[in-house]
Amino acid sequence: MIFFNNQLMKSDIQLRLFMVNHPIPFKSYGDHAEALRVQLEEMIENALNQGEEPEYLIEGYLDVDYTGGESSKEIADFLLHTPYMVYAMHMLRDNWNQIDTSLPEDSLMYGGISKEQAREVFTETSLHSYLEALAGIYDDTPTK
Repeated sequence: MIFFNNQLMKSDIQLRLFMVNHPIPFKSYGDHAEALRVQLEEMIENALNQGEEPEYLIEGYLDVDYTGGESSKEIADFLLHTPYMVYAMHMLRDNWNQIDTSLPEDSLMYGGISKEQAREVFTETSLHSYLEALAGIYDDTPTK
């Protein structure tokens, strides 16, 4: 099941960055952040398997010098410590701190867009589109 929450993902950029495939709704920021880390590793592994060089993609999209290792875990760890990702994760944590848990569960899971739209965005997300969204995080303004 795709985890999408309109209170946590307040813009198209946040939707692309924070939506994950997870069997149940998250109850905390920590669980959500860990699922994002795992998903990021999987995106990097997919890019490596397709012959891409994620290190160069990171450098190109985020204008940083890559200084990490070669495994998908090392690349993900490097990416998680870039200023862009640190900022994004602070944004997600702040969104978690402001969440209104009194709303019905369905509205938390799919508010704002349909399940089909969420699934479409999720399936179209690649390392390229993820890094492109991440590169725009500083200019992100919520649509809601």
